[in-house]
Amino acid sequence: MAKKIIQHEDPELRAVISQQIVNSLGYLGGPLSAQRRKSLEYYLGDKLGTEIDGRSQVVSTDVADTVESMLPNLLRIFTSSDKVVRCDPVTAEDVPMADQATAYLNHVFYKDNDGFKLLYNFFKDALIEKNGFLKVYYDESKKIEHETYKNLNEQEHDALMETDDEVEVIDKEEIVDEKVKGQNELIIEKAEETIVDPAQLEIIKAQLPKPILYNCTLRRTIKKGMIKVESITPDEFLINRNAVSIDEADFVAQRVYMTRSDIILMGFDEEDVMQLPTAQTSLFDTENLVRQRQINAFPIETPTDKSTEKVEIYECYVRYDYDKDGIAELRKVLTAGVNGSFILENTPCDTMPFVSVTPIPMPHRFYGRSIAELVEDIQLMKSTVMRQLLDNMYLTNNNRVAIMDGMVNMDDLLTTRPGGVVRTKQPPNQVLQPLQAQPISQQAFPLLEYLDSVRESRTGVSRQMQGLDADTLNAKTATGVNTLMTQTQMRSELVARIFAETGVKDLFKKMFELMVKYQDKEKVIMIHNKYVPVKPTEWRDRFNISVVVGLGTGSKEQQIVMLNNILQRQLEAFKLQGNKEFPMVTLTNMYNTLSKIIENAGLKNVDSYFVNPEVGKQMMGPPTPPPLTPIEKIEFTRIDAENKRKVADLELQYKELQHQNQEMLLDFEAKIKDISLKYNTQLDTAKIKADADLDKMIMADRTKILESAQKSANVFSEQFKDINGPKRSSEERTGDGSIISSETIIRE
Repeated sequence: MAKKIIQHEDPELRAVISQQIVNSLGYLGGPLSAQRRKSLEYYLGDKLGTEIDGRSQVVSTDVADTVESMLPNLLRIFTSSDKVVRCDPVTAEDVPMADQATAYLNHVFYKDNDGFKLLYNFFKDALIEKNGFLKVYYDESKKIEHETYKNLNEQEHDALMETDDEVEVIDKEEIVDEKVKGQNELIIEKAEETIVDPAQLEIIKAQLPKPILYNCTLRRTIKKGMIKVESITPDEFLINRNAVSIDEADFVAQRVYMTRSDIILMGFDEEDVMQLPTAQTSLFDTENLVRQRQINAFPIETPTDKSTEKVEIYECYVRYDYDKDGIAELRKVLTAGVNGSFILENTPCDTMPFVSVTPIPMPHRFYGRSIAELVEDIQLMKSTVMRQLLDNMYLTNNNRVAIMDGMVNMDDLLTTRPGGVVRTKQPPNQVLQPLQAQPISQQAFPLLEYLDSVRESRTGVSRQMQGLDADTLNAKTATGVNTLMTQTQMRSELVARIFAETGVKDLFKKMFELMVKYQDKEKVIMIHNKYVPVKPTEWRDRFNISVVVGLGTGSKEQQIVMLNNILQRQLEAFKLQGNKEFPMVTLTNMYNTLSKIIENAGLKNVDSYFVNPEVGKQMMGPPTPPPLTPIEKIEFTRIDAENKRKVADLELQYKELQHQNQEMLLDFEAKIKDISLKYNTQLDTAKIKADADLDKMIMADRTKILESAQKSANVFSEQFKDINGPKRSSEERTGDGSIISSETIIRE
């Protein structure tokens, strides 16, 4: 059922929303909007408004040059590694799960969303227009697709319908498959010839495929269900004037222009949507006009279809005491029309889905300062000086001339061409005289140089950092150049650190919260070159989030040098330990150092270059025991000979016992027969049998003992057959290194 527009619900709430929109920072036509429009104009190199017809109108591009010079270093810091964010475990047991969360967050940011483009827009908006903005939310929207299929068999048709998506059949046509029909008739004909039972024949007919093909047109509704990160323009974002941060603000909103068709797809009643007022505010959106000026000279849209008409939509997040309990709660209020006069949706919510960064934060204020603001006056002054310099050069090359009226042909004088002739009625030096312009290049170029130095000191973007002045690099010592580059990079590194600890960190925190709240389905991702199934709902309240920020190329090179020194010291300590692990350095320690070196070198897969020692130990078999010493060989030879002698004695004793047992059995049987024949009486056979069984048990025990001793001796003998071989049992030596005697083994 379609949702109705709540036009008359809570007039007090509608009044609060309208007042907050009008009084918010960023509302159309305010001072903030004017400042951002000015910065955009300077970045785009638009005219300054001081142009004079017939004079130079050149515009310096200092704002654009500075912004474009800072962007590469900032983006490399965040995107040179495949891990922008890292999840720190709370306990030791959470380490494997923290690795999964780290990989999953980066996967969602880079794979499911265009992470590089998002960061590019995020940072560039901040450098030009004070603040950059991103919106992060869980997208449960639906996408409708129309699909047409022809000549589907029954299995294909059923598989098409069995899906998690909502499928609606718009048109369906059944046609006879002549090929399948002919095959079925042939099978039935042969079955009738061989099968007499009608029941079996009917079973065969039922199992045959239906000779039907389907032509159908479907309407498929696809549910996305994913973490969505969007870049929003600064002019779309509104916040109340007293706010210091987004999460603590009483009012935050996003202003967008949506078509009536898009609003209907959100589930609202078509009749109500068609009654909403058409947006008329695009003429006052001066920032967007400047942004689109060079692409579209007339950005005003005039749709002919009512479904494509734009409606002004405000997605508001306001703290408001809706239930009148005296405590203001956060609510999401979707409104339409001028200043939100129509309420479309009013629901409670947990957090605001916006994050922001600024390169120069101002304490106790939400909006900071942009890099463009620092350079705007320099661009204005350089443009003025460059225009005057060019005008001066024009006048120098085409200087004015004082003439005697009526004595010079004016057409000749005004026609400037190489080798041209100027006709005069008197000698030229008497009727015309050039008026020389005073050159200003000696004053202009030092001034331009000074303005460049001021820009460098303000922004930290030097000509050396831009790669524009090779002579300066060649003229300085390596130490001086390194110091200079370090100083210039400090400003960019500070901006990167501010971005990381504010907007980027807030972004991944919100992504993490959405994952543990909504991502209840298992997903397979790659972690350490292995595919691992993860389920984000298991991570709730188990991690802290931190952002890993690199330090630029120069600093990475310094880190590589430092790590190489550490590795050298580790190798020296390992040698002092006798090339054995502990007590100071292990193979794992050295592997970690090598991993950091490879990471700073810009290489992602460490396993391609070095094997983790823990994995290597599992791949290797047990260590080969050292060979026997000559003394050990002599001792083991003596023990083996002694053991062979005792084995021979045991075998002799065993044979003697077997012979004695045989004689005892024969003698016992003979005695029984003699008694029976002599006395012709019934003997107590049970007692005789019991006595015999007892004697047998005694003999059996004696035999078992001898057999066990012989077996032990044989095993011991086998252990010493190959004295010099690689296979030596760990039982050959006791813990103190003494040799086990043969007597010990025999007694066992």
